[in-house]
Amino acid sequence: MLVLEPDALLDPEAAAPSAGALLLANGRIAARLAPGERAPESARRISLPGLALAPGFLDVHYHGALIFVPPHAARGALASAGRELLATGVTGFLATTVTWPAPELGEYVEAWAAAASHLASAPDSASVLGIHLEGPWIRPEAAGAQPRSGIRPYRTDDAALLDRASGLARLVTLAPEAEGADALLAELARRGIAASLGHTLASAEQCERAVAAGARHATHLFNAMGAFHQRAPGLIGAALANDALSCDLICDGVHVHPSAVCAAARAKREKLALITDNVAVPRADQNANALPSFGAGAVHDDGVALRLADGTLAGSRLTLDRAIANAEAFGAMSRLDAVRAVTLTPARLLGIERERGTLRAGARADFTLLGANGAVAETWLAGDCVFRRGERR
Repeated sequence: MLVLEPDALLDPEAAAPSAGALLLANGRIAARLAPGERAPESARRISLPGLALAPGFLDVHYHGALIFVPPHAARGALASAGRELLATGVTGFLATTVTWPAPELGEYVEAWAAAASHLASAPDSASVLGIHLEGPWIRPEAAGAQPRSGIRPYRTDDAALLDRASGLARLVTLAPEAEGADALLAELARRGIAASLGHTLASAEQCERAVAAGARHATHLFNAMGAFHQRAPGLIGAALANDALSCDLICDGVHVHPSAVCAAARAKREKLALITDNVAVPRADQNANALPSFGAGAVHDDGVALRLADGTLAGSRLTLDRAIANAEAFGAMSRLDAVRAVTLTPARLLGIERERGTLRAGARADFTLLGANGAVAETWLAGDCVFRRGERR
């Protein structure tokens, strides 16, 4: 047994940071100890002065370099991503697709699912929690940087794509006005896959009907969706007004203006998650003459975000620890609120809040330890420290 004694616990279910310690056993939280409460004599104590302990961060929208790597190289790409994400406090993530044409998308989904299963128990990598299908059942006019070649209506035989995920499809982003969306929502509900509205020009009324049919989330709020108007609020208005919908946004100050982040945080509170929508140009391509592409055209890094040649945003360079710092700096969230937005809120979306995103007894002992300045100091997986700032492990 092990006792962790940080300066503060950032419990996403609490109203404020608190003092206390955690007793760990067999890779899980065995108990929470109040200040001064005695731990078992056999437990080894680890003092963590100057550090605040939070559940491990969860990113439900991460592309990274995965979308530039062919399916046959999926295992290595996912393992590499999982190791790199530990430095940003992430202990679990969804590998997120783009709208490749049907044959290509199917190959990616099958390869990613097989690789994720193989890496499920990797001791030195953030967990691949599953796959987020961003499309292909979206609105072409709201594609953003998504490759238009793969966008299509949902047909009943498209359920085969979900089958190829081998039960690891956790989240699907769809446009509620797309042809076949009602059948898709019914299929996702039958399989227990979270349905998220995004890449859409749907009216608020269409969004409300989708919510009644099982949709419960909105993808990267404000981006790749119709503009808000007081008489035509669209998905933005529906998401902000409807407590049945949680939503996420990219808190980099580029994709969403800080004032809009503040408005969303005040409207959605514990229903708002922070994501990265991170796209990382593979190192091998960074100095190449030809810019890389994931199917929508050449992508370049302008130092702030990824963009297509015409300036269209094509993903962020954001990390979740940076998203937390930004949310604080923008005045949108306290640190604890921002921690909740990258732990408990995404865990609830995926239905894993008893296992991850919490400091309750019985949950996995996956933690992120933050210094006074908010920087990630340590990351723990199943009761072991697997990343420590300034040390090679």
